Amino acid sequence: MDLVVTLITILAGIVAILGFLYLLVIGQKSLSEWWRERQGKHEASLAPATPQKLEPPAIPSNLPPRSEFIGREKEKARVREALASRWPLTCIDGIGGIGKTALALEAASECLRASKGEISAGSIPTFDGFIWTTAKDRELALNDVLDAIARTLDYPGIAQQPLEEKQESVRKLLQSKRYLLIVDNFETVTDEAVRDFLLRLPEPSKALITSREQKLRQAWAVSLKGLEQAEALALIRSEGRRLGLAAVEKGEEQVLLRLYQATGGAPLAIKWAVGQIKQKGQSLDTVLAALHEARGDIFEEVFARSWSLLSDDARRILMVMPIFAASASRDAIEAASDMHHFALDEGLGQLVEMWLVEVTDDLDASKRRYSVHPLTRAFAGARLVEGVDWEKEARERAAEYFLEYARKHGGFESWETYDELEKERENILAVVRWCYEHGSDKNKVARKLWQMVPDFAKAMCDFLRVRRYWDERLDLCQHAAEVAEALGDWRSLSWRALDTGWGYRKRGELSKAEQWVNKSLAAMEHTADIRGITWCKRLLGLIARDRKEYERARSLLTEALTSAQKSGKEEDVVLFEISLGNLACIESDYKNAAQWYQSALETGKNLELKGWAVRGLADIELKSAKWAKAEQLFTEGLAISQKVGRVDQIASFKAGLAKTLEMLGDHKQALLLAQEALAVYQRLGMQQETIEAEALVARLEGKLPADR
Repeated sequence: MDLVVTLITILAGIVAILGFLYLLVIGQKSLSEWWRERQGKHEASLAPATPQKLEPPAIPSNLPPRSEFIGREKEKARVREALASRWPLTCIDGIGGIGKTALALEAASECLRASKGEISAGSIPTFDGFIWTTAKDRELALNDVLDAIARTLDYPGIAQQPLEEKQESVRKLLQSKRYLLIVDNFETVTDEAVRDFLLRLPEPSKALITSREQKLRQAWAVSLKGLEQAEALALIRSEGRRLGLAAVEKGEEQVLLRLYQATGGAPLAIKWAVGQIKQKGQSLDTVLAALHEARGDIFEEVFARSWSLLSDDARRILMVMPIFAASASRDAIEAASDMHHFALDEGLGQLVEMWLVEVTDDLDASKRRYSVHPLTRAFAGARLVEGVDWEKEARERAAEYFLEYARKHGGFESWETYDELEKERENILAVVRWCYEHGSDKNKVARKLWQMVPDFAKAMCDFLRVRRYWDERLDLCQHAAEVAEALGDWRSLSWRALDTGWGYRKRGELSKAEQWVNKSLAAMEHTADIRGITWCKRLLGLIARDRKEYERARSLLTEALTSAQKSGKEEDVVLFEISLGNLACIESDYKNAAQWYQSALETGKNLELKGWAVRGLADIELKSAKWAKAEQLFTEGLAISQKVGRVDQIASFKAGLAKTLEMLGDHKQALLLAQEALAVYQRLGMQQETIEAEALVARLEGKLPADR
């Protein structure tokens, strides 16, 4: 009996427990439903799993954060082209502070985004991983590069291997996928093993390096210079906006251009300059002065290491570069530096490799031109003035070289070599200014420099006149006249004063012109220079013509012509005949004008003067409505003027030919010629000619729609 009771009690307990579990776990489901559900789950667990959509693996990268990047679209495209090619190594080179690191980071970041699918790849190369290493402010050995690759690509075990084994493991790793290795500031790497490793980088991986030197000839080179003007102005305004400088952000373009010119478009220098204005409260003028005088920590950052690496010969060559106002030839650099042959070539080579000197890519070495960035110019100039005596000697050597150069390629009959003189025009004029400013001391060397000024003027005057550098010619001749007067050199004074009078007449300052001509006339009479006296009378006649004193003008010009005919100076006779022809044209006496021009054309041999005679005859035919003859003469004259290379004469013939073609109905060709003439007149500052050409262009543009 007790046993039965015990069993019933146990069964009741079991039922109670099951009931509790049913309510707790199964809720409203029946036992049969619960069982079927359990059975279904079991069967489902035995069935094959449904494939899940997997996320693409993360692309390993240790690229530094990007900052705002402005411009350099052409350079970015070239980096993309290099990385997409079979070329294993790409090098972005340029001077310090020019934006090499920023471009490398921007290009790599763009590739990373394309690799992740964040932007359309298109022409942007993609990679399976990105490794950034830098040698800035630290030594970078091969072991460091290998460790960076191993850790970035998540192979820490490789980093624990011995160097030789590690190098082989990394090489296999770079062969397994397409990785991009970046080495920043490569020029500071002293471990040759790094260079060897990069040159033997296995496909399909690539390397991108930045360097201040051009030593890796095996690399695809992307050479950086300063930002273009529009890009630089955008960066200046952007920095002004970032720093809260409204005066910079919204400053007038002409004001900001001064900063662009002083920095040469170097991004680091631009940011430094704007930062100085913000942080130290300096004015723009103060900052510009610091840039021109190479003051400020920017120069330490950009040039200190480069200067320390230069040989003595390279330093000597670099210090003479500020002497040149523009690019210079090898011969000019040789003369100024007093470096020759192998030493010169080695020194220039090192400077070019380190981007301290830029060189054109002419295949003919004699035609190559060497120049420096504005920041480099300021830095080298500061080093130059530290050695006062050496600077003077270098400038004196440069002056002597350029004087001989000007004598060789200048002169009235030397128009065929004027292109050679054009190459050195800015350098010559800068040297002359220095001689003028530093030659007034009483010592013997200074006097020698001063005496060069009139000699330079004599060699350069005709070139500057033909190429219409009127302001430069006037300054040069006036300085030469002042020096000649101070030295008591009456002959030089007479001709340079005459040239000065001519310059003031071209400016329309007739009173000043007359004063200088009279000074010249007095000097000519002192030296009994008959030819010079006739030239003075001619110029006084032209001044009278400008004042509309036609009778006096004719009298003076006729007197000058008579003297020239007696002396037998053919070019003088031709020139004075043309002057009388021009005067007759002004008075509408076309018959006499044509006779004067024809006589000049038959007498003269100088092409420039023949050109002006033809121009006068063509004008008469145009005014006489003889279109075919006018077209023939304008075409012949244009060919003559193009051979001489006198740009204002070329423009004059084009304008005349355009007027003739207008009358013949060829408005399209006439418009093209008129626009070309207008562009020259505007560039040369020829106001009256510009006004006339603008009217001609407008008139022709109005006629073209009817022709279409």
